[in-house]
Order: sequence, then structure tokens, then C-alpha cells
Amino acid sequence: MRSLVSVRAVTGAVIFAATLSGCTVTDGPVDSSETGSSAATAGTGVEKNRMQWSMPLDTYTIPGKYGYVTHVLVEPCMRENGFAYDRPDVDVTRSSPTMSASERSLFNTETAAQWGYGSAPDPDVDKIRAAQADAMTWSPEQHEQFSACTAQAREVLPEDWARIDSTVASIGMSAWTGAKSAPEVVAAAQEWVRCMQPLGFSDLPSSPNSDDGGMPTDAMAATFGWVTDGMEESQTPEQQAEEIRIATFDAECQESSGYADALYEAEWSRQVSIVEDNEDALARLLEEKTAYLARVDEVMREAGLG
Repeated sequence: MRSLVSVRAVTGAVIFAATLSGCTVTDGPVDSSETGSSAATAGTGVEKNRMQWSMPLDTYTIPGKYGYVTHVLVEPCMRENGFAYDRPDVDVTRSSPTMSASERSLFNTETAAQWGYGSAPDPDVDKIRAAQADAMTWSPEQHEQFSACTAQAREVLPEDWARIDSTVASIGMSAWTGAKSAPEVVAAAQEWVRCMQPLGFSDLPSSPNSDDGGMPTDAMAATFGWVTDGMEESQTPEQQAEEIRIATFDAECQESSGYADALYEAEWSRQVSIVEDNEDALARLLEEKTAYLARVDEVMREAGLG
């Protein structure tokens, strides 16, 4: 079941590439003007923004879509070997507006009112799906050549983004798990359960992000049909309305009970400690991130796309 902020989902390797226009990622502060919060953690410059679930470790992450830059090199390789291959115009700097900087699904009163328990699709979702569908028509020889070209491309541009992100995710996991079990968060979760009672579901978990199910519950999902990629045609208007009704009630309960704020503050404070305790290691990781992004810029310029 979907939780308030899901564990970071690293984007898998697919058959398309990225066209970037200005692909450099800055390490500056996250804009927190919508929330009015300006408290920044030492050493990272990330400002608190609960609606965006900004976290100190965001400074060190790289968007998973950067993995698609590899295919800027795959395209000419395929053509040189006699196979037609046009990479779709995917912008790696754009992502779903319901994803945090560390690519965790956001859930709050704003997202619930529009998407229920789902997420807004990636801006390039249609291009992604079209590329995947096209690959289904390839011959075995074309698939084999694609694999060879991909391996060759990764020699030029190693997938350092995946290694860096995996490291950051591992470092940050203890903050997330610790925050969920913090006394103040557990107490707020009990208030959330009481707030949710009027909905009449008997399978409520102990908290929105608990290990015993999370939200929405199976009974809830059965009333509106579960979807994970925004509002799709498979849902009827009535199902969409029911999902939004339940999700909005849930999000409002997380606010009024103090759960959302308690969880955010608990994870934030734990990430601050992680940054302080791992200053040298994270400094090296930031250097590696900077070097990787510089290499991406170089690859794009050489391909005439920078």
C-alpha cells in the first residue's frame, strides 16, 4: 500500500535516451517560499519544506532519469550498426510534480485533492511508453545490438548516478525508519487513527506508514480500484471521486493529528545528525556527484545537445 513518503524508487534501465537542454543540476537551497520556512541544515543548504518533503540529504542525490543520458550514445551506435533507433525527446531535468527531490512520492492535502493516493505521471510518460512499446517489436538481433551499444556507452559514461543514489538511500534509511518509531510520531499516529474512525474501515493500520500495511488499506483500495500512475481511464469518475474523498480525509487527519509534521521533523533531525556524523564521506560523495554531472555536460556537448 502507498505510504506518506515512499522509499526512493530508483528508475530502472529502459530503452530510451534523454535530450537535455540545460542539464546541470545545482546544489543550492530548495525554494521554500510556499511554506515560509527558512531553517536550513548546516553543510547542505537545503531548506525545510514539508510540502515538498525536503531533506538534508537531497543535496547529494541525482535524479534517476539521468540514467537515460547513456542512450544519447546508444542512438548513433545503433545506427552505425544498421538498426533504426530514435531516442524519444525525454528531459531528464523534469519529473513528476508529486515527487520529492529525492524521488519519494509526496502525499499531502494538495496531492490528495488532485491525485488521491496516486501520483502525477512523469511529464515524459507518453514518450516513455511509446519507446517501450516500440522495443517490443524489435528482432532478437536488434535487442542484442542494443545491449552491446549500451555496454559500450557505459564505458564512456559509467552509471555513477545509480551508485551515488544507492549510497545516499542507504545512509538515509535509518533516519526514515527511526522517525516512524519516534515517540512523538507514534503518539500522533494514535490521534490519526482516532481521526480516521468516521470513515468506517475496520482494517486501519497503526499509522499511515506502518509496517502492518500503510495507506490506503485493502478495503479502501477495493472501493475505488487501485492505480499507481495518476488518474487513468480504468477508473470510473465515481471511483476517482471516492479515492479523492478518502485520500483527502486521510491527508487532513494527518495534518490535524500532527502526524505529518511530527514525522517530517523527526526525519529531518535524524538526517541532520547523519550529515554531521558523515561529513567527510558525504563531501567525497558530493565531489563524485559534481564530477558525474560535469561528464554528463561533456557528453551532451559532444553530441551537439548541450
